[in-house]
Amino acid sequence: MKKKGQFCMLIIMVLLIISGCAGEAGSRQEDWALKVTFLDTGKSDCIIMEMGDFVVVNDTADADDAAAICAYLDEQDVERIEYLILSHFDKDHIGSAAVLLSEYEVGCVLMPDHEEDSEPYLMMTQALAQSGAEQRRLVEDCSFTLEGVAFTIDAPDEDSYDDDNNYSLITTISCGETRFLLMGDALKKRTGEFLDSEAGEEQYDLIKMPHHGDYNKKLPELFALARPEYVVLTAGEERARVEDKTIELLGQSGCQVFYTDEGTVTALSDGRTVTVMQ
Repeated sequence: MKKKGQFCMLIIMVLLIISGCAGEAGSRQEDWALKVTFLDTGKSDCIIMEMGDFVVVNDTADADDAAAICAYLDEQDVERIEYLILSHFDKDHIGSAAVLLSEYEVGCVLMPDHEEDSEPYLMMTQALAQSGAEQRRLVEDCSFTLEGVAFTIDAPDEDSYDDDNNYSLITTISCGETRFLLMGDALKKRTGEFLDSEAGEEQYDLIKMPHHGDYNKKLPELFALARPEYVVLTAGEERARVEDKTIELLGQSGCQVFYTDEGTVTALSDGRTVTVMQ
């Protein structure tokens, strides 16, 4: 939930529109029903969704990214995070979760039905216990709607996996006619599970690539069905996980690709079209 009293910001936005600095009609900030921000946190994920006064955070990057995440949330006057979605428990996805749980009111934390013995996981669970936030370990898919924007969280099909990345929750977001797909760190098996679901048959305007650009053999099938116009990769400066096969696939798909190591990526939806800026 955001703080009220943003009169000054509205005045600034009006001046920008008058001066022509707000861009084309599809990218004017007053038009958006959904704003999705992919923070530049290196080879880690932190994705922040804003719709009206409601905020959803998907993953919390590394522990040393806490200040940057909080700075962004504070700039948006965020006091409450309605849902905190932790796709899985790798440190580059839950590293700052304990800080967010301590610094902000959190309504509900969604996570896989899985446990770790890592320090970031233990810190997260301790902060969660102290926060009073609801927690749900998903053994089946979960859906919720905020300000007309629908979220569906696709839960893993199996109880255990050889690779922890396959515990990833996969999030789909529908805003009017537009759709977003956040793949966590899903590998081949988990991507295949998603493709076997009803959501896996849909088209998506934007895909957040799994595992920072790591290639798996299910990705061509995903792209053939999803036909994204935009792709975002959360990559470090060296882009070590962005394989040649991934780059080839992206080139063949004809989509526009954004790397977060070049700066924070912002996607705006007005319910009809998606505009992506960096």
